[in-house]
Amino acid sequence: MTGWNSEGLPPDELSVQNGILTTRASRFPLCIDPQEQALFWIKKREHPHNLKIVTFNDADFLKQLEIAIKYGFPVLFQDVDNYIDPVIENVLEKNIKTQGGRSFVILGDKEVDYDPKFRMYLTTKIANPSFNPAVYAKATVINYTVTVSGLEDQLLSVVVRNERYDLEEQRETLIAETSVNKNLLKDLEDSLLRELSTSTGNMLDNVELIQTLENTKTKATEVSSKLELAMSTAKDIDLLRDGYRSVAKRGAILFFVLSDMAVVNSMYQYALSAYLGVFTYSLRKALPDTSQGKRLSNIINTLTANVYEYGCTGIFEKHKLLFSFQITMKLEQSRGKVSQPELDFFIKGAITLEKTSVPCPAKWITAQGWEDIVKLSTDFKETFGNLPGNISSNVSEWKKWYDLDMPESVDFPSGYSEKLATFQILLLLRCFRVDRVYRAISNYITLILGESYITPPVIRKENIDTLFPSLPPRSLSKHVCDQDKDSHSSCVSLVTGSSVYSLGALSCDIVNYSPRTKIGAFISPLQVFSQSLDNIPEQSDCSSLDKHSTPYIPVVFILS
Repeated sequence: MTGWNSEGLPPDELSVQNGILTTRASRFPLCIDPQEQALFWIKKREHPHNLKIVTFNDADFLKQLEIAIKYGFPVLFQDVDNYIDPVIENVLEKNIKTQGGRSFVILGDKEVDYDPKFRMYLTTKIANPSFNPAVYAKATVINYTVTVSGLEDQLLSVVVRNERYDLEEQRETLIAETSVNKNLLKDLEDSLLRELSTSTGNMLDNVELIQTLENTKTKATEVSSKLELAMSTAKDIDLLRDGYRSVAKRGAILFFVLSDMAVVNSMYQYALSAYLGVFTYSLRKALPDTSQGKRLSNIINTLTANVYEYGCTGIFEKHKLLFSFQITMKLEQSRGKVSQPELDFFIKGAITLEKTSVPCPAKWITAQGWEDIVKLSTDFKETFGNLPGNISSNVSEWKKWYDLDMPESVDFPSGYSEKLATFQILLLLRCFRVDRVYRAISNYITLILGESYITPPVIRKENIDTLFPSLPPRSLSKHVCDQDKDSHSSCVSLVTGSSVYSLGALSCDIVNYSPRTKIGAFISPLQVFSQSLDNIPEQSDCSSLDKHSTPYIPVVFILS
C-alpha cells in the first residue's frame, strides 16, 4: 500500500479501500472517477507493464484489446460513458474457455488466446453514470469520487510536505517500516505453524525444533516491540500534523464549493488535478511567518482569495455573487454559525399547502410573508418564538421600518438586531422585503469575507498565467484574446462554417470555441477533440479554452 501512494493513489482510507478492490476483486474494475484519481494511479502503476490506453471511440480498440489479452498486457478503457460496447462482454465476464489445454476468449468473431496475466480497467469521469443494470453484475463498480474527509486528508499531506517536509518524510518512512514489520511478523507466525505441523515424534526431544521455536519467538518479540514503538511514534506525528489541518479543511471546503457550482450550470466543471495546482501555488505564495498560527492564517487567506479568483475565471458574471455566497455559507456552516435548517428556510421559506391559523395583523404584510414569519417563529422558537406577537403589538414600528428604502442597513424594531446572529438577520429580512435580500447578501459576504469577494477580479491573461502557470483555466472571456493581439498567442475557433479544423491548432495559446453551427452536429467531433486534449503534454503552450455555455457539451470534454 505504501507503493500505491508513491504511484499516485491518495493516502486516505477510502482511496486505500478502493485500491484494494481495484487490484484484488475477482471481476474487472469499473471506476467512477470524476476527479481522475484512479486514472492517474492506474496509468502510473501499469506503465512499466506496457499498458494499453484506449477508448470505445478508437477505431483500433479491438486490435489493442486483442494484443493485450494474447500477451498478458494491462488495458485501460478511459472516458467510458453510459454505454459499454457489448463486443467486450465475454472479456468483462471473464468467460474463458479451455480446449485441448488452450485457454481462449471469444472477442467479436475471433477466438483470442487468453494470458492469465491480462488485466482490464475501465474508468469514467461521469459522477452519476446510468449504466445498464447488467454491467453491475459483470464488473466491480468502484466509486472513486472524493469525499470531504478524504480530500482533507489528501490536502493535509500536501500541506505538511510543504511546511514540514521532514515530518511527512518521517511518517512515510514509518508507514513503510510498519508494513515490512507486519509482513515479517506474519511470515514468522506462518513459519512457526509450519514447523509445528511438520514435526514428528516427541517435540520435547527435538532439539532443533525447540531452537527454531526459540529463535522465532525472539524475532517475533523484537518485531512486536518495533510495531508498538511505531504506533506510539505515529500518534506523535499525527498530533503534529493535525496542527496544519485547518488549511486542509479550508482547501477541501473550497473545492466542493467549486464542484457544487455545476448544479447552477453544467459548464462549471473543475478538475481536482487543476485545483491541486491552485492549492500548492497558494502554499508557495502565502507570506511566511515565524509564528505557525500566523503562517496558517496567511495560507488560508491566500488560498481563499486564489480559489475565488480561479472560480471567477470560469463562471458568468451573473453567478459570481452566488459563488461568493456559497463560499461564505460553507465556511460559516463549518464554523457552526449557520445550521442547515436555517439555510433551508432562507432558500425555501414556508412551503406548505396548509395556511397558518395565526391572523395577520396588517394588510401591508404579504400573505407569503406572514406564512414565513409564522414558520420562522415555529422552527426557531428560541430566537423568533414571540415574533408574530411582537409584530402585532408594534405594527407601526415595523411598518416604519418596512417602508425604508434600504431596511437592511437599519436595525430591526424592538431590539431584534441585537438578539440575532448575522445570518439570522437575513432570515428575518426575507420575510418582509425579498427585494432587498440581494443587497443584504452582499453586505453579509463583505462582513464575513471582505469587500473583495463582492467585486469580481478583472480577468487578464497575464494574471492567469501568474496565478496558474501550469494549469488550463476552465474558461476565459473573449477579451483576453483582444488583450493579447500583439503577442505570439492566437485565438482559433473550433468551428468555421460546417467544418472542424481545430485539431491542428492545439499548439496555440488560446483556443476559442464559438458555436456558430448547430451544436448537435458537433458532439461527435467534440469527443474526438476531448481525446486529443488528453494527449497534449503538460508542457504544451496551449493554455486555455473558451467554452460558451451549452447543455450539449459532454462533461468529459469540459474536464479535459
